[in-house]
Amino acid sequence: MIIAPAPGNFIRLEVLKTGLMKGKKHIFEFPVFKGVAQRNPNRYEISLDARRIECKDDWLKASDLKKVSEYAVKDMLDAERFPEILYKSESGLLTIRGKSAPVGVAYEEKSRNVFEGTATVDMRLFGLKPPSAALGAVGTDPWMKLSFRITPREA
Repeated sequence: MIIAPAPGNFIRLEVLKTGLMKGKKHIFEFPVFKGVAQRNPNRYEISLDARRIECKDDWLKASDLKKVSEYAVKDMLDAERFPEILYKSESGLLTIRGKSAPVGVAYEEKSRNVFEGTATVDMRLFGLKPPSAALGAVGTDPWMKLSFRITPREA
């Protein structure tokens, strides 16, 4: 089965703020992704286009929203050199910026071929330094929450 964008599908990343901005979070979505899924045994592989990550925060001004998105693409993900984020369920490995680490993904089939799930990811495992500003008074929690809803379809 094929995994691809479709109405109702999403892959979302939540990054919590710390310090003076505690309680706020950045919400990023990956509108471009592809993959394959197989039943018996259940296995899947999914690739996210890191160059197309979008910040969806509703609490930032448009100019700041653009800056956050650009920082995520250029600095955090270095998407020019590492355009793909890859997860393989068989090995349990997530690869970001060319570095792989084990990540547990919890998911369930909500209805026929509709899968929803989450994973908690420590960005430091991938060589990502949690961003901070104002001499550390505003920071970023190193633990990110990935959530998704995908509907694989027959090829």
